[in-house]
Amino acid sequence: MKQYLTISEFAKLRNVNLNSIRYYEKQNILIPAWIDPQTKYRYYLPEQLGQLDMILLCLKLGIPLKELKNYIDEHGKFDEKGLLQKGKQILQERILDMQSGLEITEFNLNSMEQNSKYCNETGIYTRQIEERYFIETPFQGNWNDILQKEQTVMDLFRDAQKQNLTPVFPAGLLIHCETNPVSCSFYLRILHPSKSNANILHIPEASFSCLQIDLSPQTNIQQVLEEHFSKRDLSIAIISNMILDKFHFSSRHSEIQIPLSSL
Repeated sequence: MKQYLTISEFAKLRNVNLNSIRYYEKQNILIPAWIDPQTKYRYYLPEQLGQLDMILLCLKLGIPLKELKNYIDEHGKFDEKGLLQKGKQILQERILDMQSGLEITEFNLNSMEQNSKYCNETGIYTRQIEERYFIETPFQGNWNDILQKEQTVMDLFRDAQKQNLTPVFPAGLLIHCETNPVSCSFYLRILHPSKSNANILHIPEASFSCLQIDLSPQTNIQQVLEEHFSKRDLSIAIISNMILDKFHFSSRHSEIQIPLSSL
């Protein structure tokens, strides 16, 4: 029995939990070299440490364990280079995802800082807002159908992601007052606009006449616009969710932005 390692000895050599070793056996990727028929104790050969190392490498690289068998040929030879190349690809994708997450986090923090300067404003006020790029989609559904609105936004978000435009939440509304009848679109701000994409709306840096509201399904947006803004100034109204450092889940604190000069 000297040539065998108990399951505890085997696991200890790689600082692996015993339950993990048992799980690998259930997955049929690390089978004990011998099982005592009476005690059912599991025993492993020292050479099997190489198999365990490959399993641990898969976990580190983010490769599903069920794919491990794809790197072992019919002669039992292990394609370590292929596994490392796959792992490199996964890690590169993970790094890009983390970089994107960091960029979006920094954007939200900056938005909070900018919005904090105006969070106590009441009535109409003027605000200088930086250059922005939007991707939008018209909404012609039932305004009171929350599921329909959320699905519209998610479809827009996924489309922007596919185009590598780096969309950021929360979504906003564009009220096109120059159309007859007035039309409404959902928009997402994007951080990586494509110059070749004609569907991207460019909003240059400008001064905006602003009003804060708590937006709800019951809000009559057109009525709010008519009550607070001159019709001759209403070409497009941007309704942006104000990202604040603290907020209530029950309300959506928003800011209506009307350009003081034509965009």
